[in-house]
Amino acid sequence: MITLSFNTFTLLISITVIIALSFGLLLLLSSHTQKSADRFLAALVFMVAFWNVSILLLEVNLYRYAAGIIWIPFKYTLAIGPCLYFYVHAITHSDITDKRRVWPHFIPVTVEVLMFLSQVFIGLPQHKAYFQTQLFQMVDPVISILAVMSVVIYSFYSWKLIQHYDCWVENNYSHHHRYQLNWLKRLLPTFFTLFLIYFVFLVGDYFFYDYQLTFKDYYPFHLTLAGISIWLCFEAYSKPDIIFPDANVPVSESAEVNIDSEIANQADWLKETLEKNRLYLDPELSLKSLAVTLDLHPNLVSRIINEGLGKSFSECINHYRVEAVKRLLSDPQHRDDTFLAIAHECGFNSKTTFNRIFKKFEGQTPLDYRKKQRV
Repeated sequence: MITLSFNTFTLLISITVIIALSFGLLLLLSSHTQKSADRFLAALVFMVAFWNVSILLLEVNLYRYAAGIIWIPFKYTLAIGPCLYFYVHAITHSDITDKRRVWPHFIPVTVEVLMFLSQVFIGLPQHKAYFQTQLFQMVDPVISILAVMSVVIYSFYSWKLIQHYDCWVENNYSHHHRYQLNWLKRLLPTFFTLFLIYFVFLVGDYFFYDYQLTFKDYYPFHLTLAGISIWLCFEAYSKPDIIFPDANVPVSESAEVNIDSEIANQADWLKETLEKNRLYLDPELSLKSLAVTLDLHPNLVSRIINEGLGKSFSECINHYRVEAVKRLLSDPQHRDDTFLAIAHECGFNSKTTFNRIFKKFEGQTPLDYRKKQRV
């Protein structure tokens, strides 16, 4: 008679596995622009789900009744870090152009799977499960530590990619806060911290408990990891406003000739053009659209703004918008206009962005500024 053991944990972990697998399938079938990002994130969530499935199988004693399952590798811990990194890489770049640089990162997980199969082969003649073999006792702690190191290292480089992406957005879009990956910047430290806590558990298990803690002692880690992976999938699937950098376009030689000597003149011309044509009032203005209007290469426009004006693109455009707001707030004809109406008229596309940027430039809220103007 088959007797399976179920409890609160198995119910919770089963729910997380079903949700994670569902999100993974949605990502694989989605119509998002960046297929590479979806594939890496789906792989990440599948690996976390499979890891939890391995714990679930042990909990309900299914290995005892379905011996064939023992041959299936469910742990791919050494691939979690690379999948996380290449997911971030895919959403912060136009695409991963050189696939040959990707696959070497997955050699360690291939070794992990081979070690698992070796444990199964060794255990079969002895009528032991793979986790009861001496090879498992020797290798598993090492693989677990390497998995933590992998996640920590790849998380660090993922963070650097996000910072670089944020700088690119700020230099290319006036409403850069809309496109910054703040949700990912919240998730990544959480992911990083969880694995550091897991590392502490592993070290304590190895040195104080002779690596005899059961999988039940790691329930909190597995549930939290499942929750974070689902959170990541939900955020990624529901974020339409991710701007992907264009592939680097070489600047023509003519655009590079004598730029240093002409920067000051070009900066004056750019300021005059922005003020005369009031280009900053376009709420969707970007570095690329401005370059098209000026009939210049985006790299050249960026250099004129950065070096000639000493500002980023967003700082430059938002400076003009704030000055336009101040003029309207001081104008008696606009005394009864709402802040939202003034914000939209001056190129801001949301009241939240307007309030934040105005306070950043003026050190006070629009309301305080208007009150002072009326005194």
